[in-house]
Amino acid sequence: MGDACRKGGEWVESVKSLFREELIFMTDLQTQEEVFAYIGDTLLQKGLVKKGFTESILEREKNYPTGLDLNPVADDMPNVAIPHTETEYCNDKAVVFVKLDRNIPFRNMIEPDRELTVKYLFFIVNHEKNSQTNILSELIEFMTNREHMKKLESLKGKKEIYDFLTSAQ
Repeated sequence: MGDACRKGGEWVESVKSLFREELIFMTDLQTQEEVFAYIGDTLLQKGLVKKGFTESILEREKNYPTGLDLNPVADDMPNVAIPHTETEYCNDKAVVFVKLDRNIPFRNMIEPDRELTVKYLFFIVNHEKNSQTNILSELIEFMTNREHMKKLESLKGKKEIYDFLTSAQ
């Protein structure tokens, strides 16, 4: 992890600032396609992405799955996905958080032939090629922290989730 992203074990302001309260979602959508379409339409309306974002993220997910199995960290941890696409489809930088009412299937990023069920999604919206790896590694570090994920599981409202994501250490 580069020093530019971490400081004494805390998320630094640049990473925290990628979360926005209006980009925290709790939804009962039931398929990957429904979630991607909803998030894509919302981001397009907000001017954060370009036309073609949803199609690109769906295509990328087929070729490079983003499901992350957190069972190796702890048996009781929910799985996550980190959908993202090429910078050319993005107008800004943000992380969109989605908490699903019920788990939906995603393919495993490490073992693409294996399916897993996912509870949380962290969409990366990024128009800067050079920062994609840092954002991804920061998110994975957060997700593989058992205490962070336990706390996230306990939160019920968008404001609570936003406050936690922007203050987690």
